[in-house]
Amino acid sequence: MLPLVIVDSKDGGFLVNDELKIVAEVDVLQVTVASDASERSQEAAYYVTGSSDLQKETRVGNETVDVNGFQVSTSQVASVRCIFENHPDFASKVLSNNQHLKSTYMNVLLGLIETLCQLPEKLSDVDLSEASAAVVYLTQVGFKMDWLEKKLQELKEKKKMMNTGKAQLQHMEEEFKILNKKCLDLKDLLDKQNEDLSAANVAFSFDDVV
Repeated sequence: MLPLVIVDSKDGGFLVNDELKIVAEVDVLQVTVASDASERSQEAAYYVTGSSDLQKETRVGNETVDVNGFQVSTSQVASVRCIFENHPDFASKVLSNNQHLKSTYMNVLLGLIETLCQLPEKLSDVDLSEASAAVVYLTQVGFKMDWLEKKLQELKEKKKMMNTGKAQLQHMEEEFKILNKKCLDLKDLLDKQNEDLSAANVAFSFDDVV
Protein backbone atom coordinates (compact mmCIF):
# COMPACT_ATOMS: atom_id res chain seq x y z
CA MET A 1 0.00 0.00 0.00
CA LEU A 2 2.89 2.33 0.81
CA PRO A 3 6.51 1.67 -0.21
CA LEU A 4 8.92 1.48 2.72
CA VAL A 5 11.21 4.00 1.05
CA ILE A 6 8.39 6.57 1.31
CA VAL A 7 7.83 5.82 4.99
CA ASP A 8 11.54 6.08 5.76
CA SER A 9 12.00 9.25 3.74
CA LYS A 10 13.10 12.16 5.91
CA ASP A 11 10.78 14.47 3.95
CA GLY A 12 7.86 12.04 3.77
CA GLY A 13 6.19 13.42 6.87
CA PHE A 14 5.36 10.01 8.32
CA LEU A 15 8.14 9.53 10.87
CA VAL A 16 8.14 11.80 13.93
CA ASN A 17 11.07 11.21 16.28
CA ASP A 18 11.65 7.89 14.48
CA GLU A 19 8.09 6.77 15.33
CA LEU A 20 5.21 5.99 12.97
CA LYS A 21 1.67 6.41 14.24
CA ILE A 22 -0.98 4.29 12.50
CA VAL A 23 -4.65 5.15 12.97
CA ALA A 24 -7.38 2.76 11.84
CA GLU A 25 -10.99 3.69 11.20
CA VAL A 26 -13.62 0.98 11.65
CA ASP A 27 -17.17 1.23 10.30
CA VAL A 28 -19.55 -0.74 12.53
CA LEU A 29 -22.52 -2.04 10.52
CA GLN A 30 -24.27 -3.90 13.33
CA VAL A 31 -23.68 -4.54 17.03
CA THR A 32 -25.19 -7.61 18.70
CA VAL A 33 -24.94 -7.81 22.50
CA ALA A 34 -26.42 -10.47 24.78
CA SER A 35 -29.13 -9.17 27.14
CA ASP A 36 -27.36 -10.63 30.18
CA ALA A 37 -24.19 -8.75 29.54
CA SER A 38 -25.16 -5.20 30.36
CA GLU A 39 -21.65 -4.23 31.31
CA ARG A 40 -20.31 -5.40 27.98
CA SER A 41 -23.23 -3.69 26.26
CA GLN A 42 -22.31 -0.38 27.80
CA GLU A 43 -18.70 -0.93 26.88
CA ALA A 44 -19.62 -1.74 23.28
CA ALA A 45 -21.92 1.27 23.04
CA TYR A 46 -19.15 3.42 24.44
CA TYR A 47 -16.82 2.57 21.56
CA VAL A 48 -19.47 2.40 18.84
CA THR A 49 -20.80 5.87 19.60
CA GLY A 50 -17.35 7.32 19.08
CA SER A 51 -16.43 8.05 22.67
CA SER A 52 -13.05 6.32 22.65
CA ASP A 53 -9.89 8.30 23.32
CA LEU A 54 -8.53 7.14 19.98
CA GLN A 55 -11.43 8.62 18.04
CA LYS A 56 -11.24 11.83 20.01
CA GLU A 57 -7.55 12.07 19.24
CA THR A 58 -8.07 11.62 15.52
CA ARG A 59 -11.04 13.97 15.20
CA VAL A 60 -10.24 16.69 17.69
CA GLY A 61 -7.12 18.81 17.48
CA ASN A 62 -6.42 17.78 13.89
CA GLU A 63 -8.45 20.35 12.00
CA THR A 64 -8.74 19.54 8.31
CA VAL A 65 -10.27 21.17 5.28
CA ASP A 66 -11.77 19.46 2.23
CA VAL A 67 -10.03 20.48 -0.98
CA ASN A 68 -11.41 18.71 -4.05
CA GLY A 69 -12.19 15.59 -2.04
CA PHE A 70 -8.94 15.53 -0.09
CA GLN A 71 -8.87 16.20 3.64
CA VAL A 72 -5.79 18.33 4.26
CA SER A 73 -4.53 20.26 7.25
CA THR A 74 -5.10 24.00 7.35
CA SER A 75 -1.40 24.60 6.78
CA GLN A 76 -1.60 22.63 3.51
CA VAL A 77 -4.77 24.22 2.09
CA ALA A 78 -3.05 26.99 0.11
CA SER A 79 -0.53 24.59 -1.44
CA VAL A 80 -3.13 21.97 -2.38
CA ARG A 81 -5.45 24.56 -3.88
CA CYS A 82 -2.58 25.94 -5.94
CA ILE A 83 -1.82 22.44 -7.27
CA PHE A 84 -5.44 21.94 -8.34
CA GLU A 85 -5.56 25.39 -9.95
CA ASN A 86 -2.52 24.62 -12.09
CA HIS A 87 -3.37 20.94 -12.71
CA PRO A 88 -7.17 20.58 -12.38
CA ASP A 89 -7.40 16.94 -13.45
CA PHE A 90 -4.20 15.54 -11.95
CA ALA A 91 -6.19 13.54 -9.34
CA SER A 92 -9.20 12.66 -11.52
CA LYS A 93 -8.20 8.98 -11.73
CA VAL A 94 -7.62 8.44 -8.00
CA LEU A 95 -10.25 5.81 -7.19
CA SER A 96 -9.85 5.45 -3.44
CA ASN A 97 -12.56 6.96 -1.25
CA ASN A 98 -10.63 6.29 1.95
CA GLN A 99 -9.79 9.72 3.34
CA HIS A 100 -6.84 8.43 5.34
CA LEU A 101 -5.28 6.97 2.22
CA LYS A 102 -6.03 10.11 0.22
CA SER A 103 -4.45 12.23 2.94
CA THR A 104 -1.42 9.94 2.78
CA TYR A 105 -1.22 10.42 -0.99
CA MET A 106 -1.37 14.18 -0.59
CA ASN A 107 1.32 14.15 2.11
CA VAL A 108 3.58 12.16 -0.19
CA LEU A 109 2.90 14.62 -3.02
CA LEU A 110 3.60 17.69 -0.87
CA GLY A 111 6.76 16.07 0.50
CA LEU A 112 7.88 15.38 -3.05
CA ILE A 113 7.28 18.98 -4.08
CA GLU A 114 9.19 20.16 -1.02
CA THR A 115 12.12 18.00 -2.12
CA LEU A 116 12.00 19.47 -5.63
CA CYS A 117 12.13 22.99 -4.19
CA GLN A 118 15.49 22.41 -2.49
CA LEU A 119 18.80 23.48 -3.92
CA PRO A 120 20.30 20.76 -6.13
CA GLU A 121 23.53 20.77 -4.11
CA LYS A 122 21.56 20.00 -0.94
CA LEU A 123 20.05 16.82 -2.41
CA SER A 124 21.79 13.47 -2.27
CA ASP A 125 21.41 10.60 -4.71
CA VAL A 126 19.27 8.89 -2.07
CA ASP A 127 16.93 11.91 -1.97
CA LEU A 128 16.51 11.76 -5.74
CA SER A 129 15.90 8.01 -5.63
CA GLU A 130 13.22 8.51 -3.00
CA ALA A 131 11.65 11.23 -5.13
CA SER A 132 11.55 8.88 -8.12
CA ALA A 133 9.94 6.19 -5.96
CA ALA A 134 7.34 8.71 -4.80
CA VAL A 135 6.49 9.61 -8.41
CA VAL A 136 6.04 5.92 -9.28
CA TYR A 137 3.91 5.35 -6.19
CA LEU A 138 1.61 8.31 -6.86
CA THR A 139 1.28 7.30 -10.51
CA GLN A 140 0.26 3.78 -9.46
CA VAL A 141 -2.55 5.07 -7.24
CA GLY A 142 -3.99 7.19 -10.04
CA PHE A 143 -2.32 10.61 -10.02
CA LYS A 144 -1.22 12.21 -13.29
CA MET A 145 2.40 12.93 -12.54
CA ASP A 146 3.80 13.90 -15.96
CA TRP A 147 4.20 17.55 -14.93
CA LEU A 148 6.04 16.65 -11.73
CA GLU A 149 8.07 13.90 -13.39
CA LYS A 150 9.32 16.51 -15.86
CA LYS A 151 10.44 18.78 -13.02
CA LEU A 152 12.14 15.87 -11.29
CA GLN A 153 14.05 15.09 -14.49
CA GLU A 154 15.11 18.74 -14.74
CA LEU A 155 16.30 18.60 -11.12
CA LYS A 156 18.29 15.44 -11.84
CA GLU A 157 19.93 17.19 -14.81
CA LYS A 158 20.78 20.16 -12.60
CA LYS A 159 22.22 17.82 -9.98
CA LYS A 160 24.30 16.10 -12.68
CA MET A 161 25.54 19.49 -13.89
CA MET A 162 26.39 20.42 -10.31
CA ASN A 163 28.41 17.22 -9.81
CA THR A 164 30.21 17.63 -13.14
CA GLY A 165 30.77 21.34 -12.54
CA LYS A 166 32.18 20.73 -9.07
CA ALA A 167 34.63 18.16 -10.43
CA GLN A 168 35.71 20.57 -13.18
CA LEU A 169 35.97 23.43 -10.70
CA GLN A 170 38.14 21.36 -8.38
CA HIS A 171 40.41 20.45 -11.29
CA MET A 172 40.63 24.09 -12.37
CA GLU A 173 41.46 25.18 -8.81
CA GLU A 174 44.27 22.64 -8.66
CA GLU A 175 45.59 23.83 -12.03
CA PHE A 176 45.32 27.42 -10.82
CA LYS A 177 47.37 26.63 -7.72
CA ILE A 178 50.09 25.13 -9.89
CA LEU A 179 50.05 28.05 -12.32
CA ASN A 180 49.91 30.55 -9.49
CA LYS A 181 52.99 28.98 -7.88
CA LYS A 182 54.81 29.16 -11.21
CA CYS A 183 53.83 32.83 -11.53
CA LEU A 184 55.11 33.55 -8.03
CA ASP A 185 58.38 31.76 -8.81
CA LEU A 186 58.71 33.71 -12.05
CA LYS A 187 58.02 36.95 -10.18
CA ASP A 188 60.79 36.13 -7.72
CA LEU A 189 63.16 35.50 -10.62
CA LEU A 190 62.02 38.74 -12.27
CA ASP A 191 62.60 40.73 -9.08
CA LYS A 192 66.05 39.20 -8.67
CA GLN A 193 66.93 39.94 -12.29
CA ASN A 194 65.86 43.56 -11.83
CA GLU A 195 68.01 43.80 -8.72
CA ASP A 196 71.01 42.39 -10.64
CA LEU A 197 70.43 44.84 -13.50
CA SER A 198 70.13 47.74 -11.11
CA ALA A 199 73.36 46.69 -9.41
CA ALA A 200 75.17 46.42 -12.78
CA ASN A 201 73.84 49.68 -14.16
CA VAL A 202 75.99 51.90 -11.90
CA ALA A 203 78.60 54.29 -13.32
CA PHE A 204 82.10 54.41 -11.87
CA SER A 205 82.94 57.48 -9.87
CA PHE A 206 86.13 59.48 -10.43
CA ASP A 207 87.66 57.85 -7.41
CA ASP A 208 86.77 54.39 -8.73
CA VAL A 209 88.49 55.09 -12.04
CA VAL A 210 91.62 56.84 -10.60
